[in-house]
Amino acid sequence: MKKIFEKSRGQVMVLYAGAFAFALCGAIAMGTDVAMMYVNWQQAQKTVDAAALAGANYREGITYSGTISTGCSGESSTDTATEAACTYAVNNGLPASSITISEPTASSIQVAASETTLPYYFGKVLGLSTYSVATTATANAPGPVNTVTQGMFPAGIQCTAPCTGLSDLVPGQSISFGAKHVLDLSPSNYQWLSIGGNGASVLESNIENGVTTSFSIGDAVDVSSGAKTGPVSSAINERLDSCPAISDPCSGSVNPSNIPANDPCLVIVPAVDFTASPVVIEGFAEVYLENTSSATQLNGCFIQAVAGNTSTASGAPGLGPSAPPVLTN
Repeated sequence: MKKIFEKSRGQVMVLYAGAFAFALCGAIAMGTDVAMMYVNWQQAQKTVDAAALAGANYREGITYSGTISTGCSGESSTDTATEAACTYAVNNGLPASSITISEPTASSIQVAASETTLPYYFGKVLGLSTYSVATTATANAPGPVNTVTQGMFPAGIQCTAPCTGLSDLVPGQSISFGAKHVLDLSPSNYQWLSIGGNGASVLESNIENGVTTSFSIGDAVDVSSGAKTGPVSSAINERLDSCPAISDPCSGSVNPSNIPANDPCLVIVPAVDFTASPVVIEGFAEVYLENTSSATQLNGCFIQAVAGNTSTASGAPGLGPSAPPVLTN
């Protein structure tokens, strides 16, 4: 009898081992499906996050000029934030039919995505076929620039205080600045600002590379004095030579689509009132410098676009640049 049970014990061990292996394979299979669910949710979340940020770039009245993906359309011809957000989401793998876009406030946009036919792989053995993934993201366009943390162009544009908005600085409008003694009252040398010192080498570096220090609305700035035509001409040429060759960059009404990001000719310029003492920053304008510029005559046009290295605050006048959008949830 004892020998019979010894043989049975060996058979039971084999059955236990088989059952354990089957359970382990099942757990691994279901774990793989759960992992795939998480990966698909994470990818969808990243896409709607980026789509909301992309759409928020156009909530400040900036026109989206890219190619709109099939199935994407904005609320109207003057509000293209939805088109931009939807196009970004579709171009990054989400079906247009799965996307819902709303605009909770005048400056925000919400992108939601619901994918309902994602397939199980190993779960099909248990009769499971598809599962759903839902994601949402909201981004806010902060608004006009109050502070430029670095890269400000060291030339002042005359804007009589209080410089309140785009009534005089119209996007796409041509501008020429650099005239000596603005309004016959500026002691500056062709509207150049003295930041970090009044030497020619300092001004030259600031023109080529932008100012390295942070400036906000209300900060006082010094005007540059003395003749610096040689260094200024060299710096202007260096900057213009590093810009891409663009055909008629100021032909658009708001933000010409052929101006690439980080173009050295796209600069943020402080709007100041040269008639006041001290000279104080009233706001920040965004200008595209054209290749016809020189040391004594800067030619360009006003641009309205989102600008990096900037932040906003309540009450900043809308003179073109907007601070980058941020996710709010």
